[in-house]
Amino acid sequence: MLGDPTQTAGSNARLLLGCAVLLEGGFVALCALGDLGRQVPRFLLVYLLACAVYMTAVWAVARRPSRAPWPERRTVWLIWTAAIVFRLTLLPLTPGLSDDLARYRWQGQVQAAGGNPYLAVPADPQWSGLRDAAWPQVTRKDLASSYGPLLELSYRWTFRLADAVTDAPQRQVWLFKLPFALAELGVGGAVWLLLGLCGLPRERALIYLWSPLIVVEFWAQGHNDSLAMLGVVLALAAARAGRGAFAWAALTAATLAKLWPALLAPLFLFRKQEGRWRLDWKPLWVVVPLTAAAVWPYSSAVLEAGKVLGGFAGGWRNNDSLYGWILAWTGGDADAAVRWAALALAAVLAWVWATQRPRERAALWSIAALLLLSANCFPWYLSWLVPLLALYPNPALLLWTALVGLAYHVVTGYAILGVWEEAAFYRRLEYGPVLALLLGGWAARQLRERVLTPAGAEPPRKS
Repeated sequence: MLGDPTQTAGSNARLLLGCAVLLEGGFVALCALGDLGRQVPRFLLVYLLACAVYMTAVWAVARRPSRAPWPERRTVWLIWTAAIVFRLTLLPLTPGLSDDLARYRWQGQVQAAGGNPYLAVPADPQWSGLRDAAWPQVTRKDLASSYGPLLELSYRWTFRLADAVTDAPQRQVWLFKLPFALAELGVGGAVWLLLGLCGLPRERALIYLWSPLIVVEFWAQGHNDSLAMLGVVLALAAARAGRGAFAWAALTAATLAKLWPALLAPLFLFRKQEGRWRLDWKPLWVVVPLTAAAVWPYSSAVLEAGKVLGGFAGGWRNNDSLYGWILAWTGGDADAAVRWAALALAAVLAWVWATQRPRERAALWSIAALLLLSANCFPWYLSWLVPLLALYPNPALLLWTALVGLAYHVVTGYAILGVWEEAAFYRRLEYGPVLALLLGGWAARQLRERVLTPAGAEPPRKS
């Protein structure tokens, strides 16, 4: 006999309230640590404990039926109020696990001085006049920008605003958090919208909104990936609503911020109708004017970013998984490893695009394949997955968002000695459980379909 729905909802609300209190305690503890870059072991302990609490909350919302009605008002208030409190708790922190904000500021600063970020290199004596108190934090001083033109425009305007507020370099660095933090809140709203369009329980937005990875990377560290994420989620929502031109506009904006959303273009370009694939090209008219408007301020120099991106494709390695195996198989030949990884990614993407019916599910697994085959997988890159995990909670990928924190073990040596050196032990500790759970889950699904599907019948369609 089924339990009383009212009692079930009440127990769920109490469980979520308890998880919210514990999560806030974890974020307060992180804030009390101060410079997280010099407190990495303590950061990892608190972060992993917070992730354990988060998984409990995820279980509470994910167990509801897929077609459950609109959540109770108190649940909505709890999810959103807690999410905002978590973020405001970590907002005052000075970024310590990454120096990316100093790089963003320098690229805004060089534009204010009349330079082109796709040509200007921090180490170039031409820009020695920009070397202030924040300059030592600027990463890879030998490289020009690899960011998209939409991000460069955001750096230009953020620096102008920050410079108008304060002339203190470190305060200006901190202010670069704000536009990407606000964009991240926009992602939460877009996830809420997309869940409704997909007919899924709205409280699953908690999977995104309460994620410790999201809160730490955008509100403590201030990474810029939220701008591309916002474009991707809005594009998926617009496509669900039948707004093709808006979907392409949002996807184009995402790609103009970071290149990886371009991998999702086939999901919008082709659609299956009455058993046949059709090319949906009419809304593409929006791509050219948006691209021209973003690229124009930087002229043809924007193409120089490809040289830097080439290094990320395989010349440098950080926290990689399957790419490391491919590199070992090629005998350490980085060029060959990149080619084989690209072929593997193309094969996986083709299979995902052709077999995964819902566009959102195909997007989730396309991004997962990209991250697993990349030579570089910084912890904040996993934030790309979290909005779509709200639609399709996957235990292995959710576990990855927790264990990826182990990749920060390199920060201790880098902060003290200036040496970036990964330990294979931590990489195995991160990826071993994730890959085992991914393979185990796939094998279990295949077995279940074979056992439950009658002979001669098609397996159930994924939704």
